[in-house]
Amino acid sequence: MQKNLKKNGYHRIINQKTGRLKLVKHYKNGLVHGKIIYYWDNGQILLTGQYEKMRRIGTWKHYDNDGTLICEENYDRKDKEQSDQLILLPL
Repeated sequence: MQKNLKKNGYHRIINQKTGRLKLVKHYKNGLVHGKIIYYWDNGQILLTGQYEKMRRIGTWKHYDNDGTLICEENYDRKDKEQSDQLILLPL
């Protein structure tokens, strides 16, 4: 029996209602680490960003359901208080 297998690589979640791709995220040693993409039910991108050991990094982009960019957030903060927070998106 294998002991404590940790997720690695890309994982996809399919929307049960539409059959379309809902979420793509990357794991490294069991932690969300790398690119993440959420999709609207119509297949348009809702959100894109990057994680580093389960912390948001870089520029995150939010789109409305027709693909128009709504806002960008930058998570490249140097101040320690902000960088110690774990930030995960709900599934």
